[in-house]
Amino acid sequence: MNTATSFATESKSGAVQRGVESAGSALHQGIDKVTTPVRNTVDSFSSTAHDTVSTIASGASHVADRVADQTRKIADAPGKALNYTQTCIRDRPLQAVGIALAIGFIYGRMTAR
Repeated sequence: MNTATSFATESKSGAVQRGVESAGSALHQGIDKVTTPVRNTVDSFSSTAHDTVSTIASGASHVADRVADQTRKIADAPGKALNYTQTCIRDRPLQAVGIALAIGFIYGRMTAR
């Protein structure tokens, strides 16, 4: 092959290579142009979704704590009532016996009919 033919072949090859690179670059830019807004929207949605889940989880945790507190108070109520009754009976035994007799009398009258 002579030098002129070799140079022309290399020149065409270089032009084709530059054309391919240019087309590839244009395609990459087109893809970026389309995907960037979509990516930003997805990122924004994802961030909002995470914030919403965190808020819901925090609220649910607060509700669970309140329910646990109320459950504990309900579970403790009979023991507190018993302690209060024992203290009242210990502090005023005659009054406690009088109240018990009165309640027994009223109950007996109500069930006797």
